[in-house]
Amino acid sequence: MKKFIKDLKVNDGIESVFFLKKKELARTQAGKPYLKLTLSDKTGRMEAKMWEGGEQADEMVATGAAVFVRGRVDSYNGLQIRVDEIRLADQKEYKFEDLVRSVEDPDKIYKQINGMLDGISDKWLAALAKEFLDDEELMTKFRKSPGAQNWHNAYIGGLMEHTYEVMHICREICNLYPEADKDTVTIGAFTHDIGKTVELDINTFEYTIDGGLIGHLTLGFEILSRKIAGIKGFPQEKALALKHIILSHHGEYEQQSPILPKTLEATIVYHADELVSQANAVKEVIAQQSDGDKMWSNFITIKNRKYLLRK
Repeated sequence: MKKFIKDLKVNDGIESVFFLKKKELARTQAGKPYLKLTLSDKTGRMEAKMWEGGEQADEMVATGAAVFVRGRVDSYNGLQIRVDEIRLADQKEYKFEDLVRSVEDPDKIYKQINGMLDGISDKWLAALAKEFLDDEELMTKFRKSPGAQNWHNAYIGGLMEHTYEVMHICREICNLYPEADKDTVTIGAFTHDIGKTVELDINTFEYTIDGGLIGHLTLGFEILSRKIAGIKGFPQEKALALKHIILSHHGEYEQQSPILPKTLEATIVYHADELVSQANAVKEVIAQQSDGDKMWSNFITIKNRKYLLRK
């Protein structure tokens, strides 16, 4: 019977199939090789180590594959799996839907995004929205891509879910600040992370070569520029406003933003993006680490803190 990651406890024996997210052949301080692994299923992910036979196993399994794992759950800076055996899984040994987490009701989310784009009144921005929606290859990637590698919305369809949330909040903010161009904000929110369709591999969530060398801000800028170029006579000032939103949506130089938000519309998209990404990430920490009487999460290095799990 499949054992899901969210249900694993210390000393649990494991003979189950997981998705191999990462692997790295490392060495102890004494120079002995061992295999570091990240295993996942639809309920979460867990680190694992194989202390014996790691070199041979490293040659037998590949990142992005379904693998059969035999071992036991240990506790060291949180739960991890001590692996005794790992091999490629036979297709008869697992159900794909058990291994890969995805958003619930992706069709509903995509329909909601389409509805917001359909409400755009500016003819140029409406035409631009159509350019994106008519690109079936791009929209297929958009619907399937993760929102991030690890921190927030890190699952199939996570990018689309994150984009919907940013668009929704941005439009609500525009109702409070009518001085903002709501159509520009809507398109800007829709395209702000479109570069992630190229940045991250859909199967492994690893960075692609383009993603690692250029990053999703630049990739998104390039995608937007190509779409605008396909619309004859598209106004330069509207193009500039949208390009600025993509390039500034990380908000601060310390967050690898090449430029700071310098318009009301870019400011709205930046803060909405920051809000929903951080809220989703904290929600995931609480969901994955709440266990019995545990009061605080493990230390989250990226945020330099622990999170309260229960009141």
